[in-house]
Amino acid sequence: MMQSTRRSDVTNLMEDNPCAVCGNRRELHTSWTAVNPGRRFVACPNDKCMDFAWFDPPMCERSVQINLGLLRMRNNMEKELLMRKKKEKMLWIALGMS
Repeated sequence: MMQSTRRSDVTNLMEDNPCAVCGNRRELHTSWTAVNPGRRFVACPNDKCMDFAWFDPPMCERSVQINLGLLRMRNNMEKELLMRKKKEKMLWIALGMS
């Protein structure tokens, strides 16, 4: 059975473990790098502190590959959508000039 983390558990964890440098409440983020796609981490909102800790355990290699494939597909779809919007805009301009 898959264990899930409730939002209140996440909030409590961040409140109970403030930034070691400045004491600010750390924020939950998601990594979208090629090495850790979809992996969550907590970090201080103050960029100067550089306080950082992984929230999720490392993913298996198969999960990383699947996430990277999905991310690549999403990026390609976003590019295609942008190209189609530009083409539609050009067609509306051409229609307006005719």
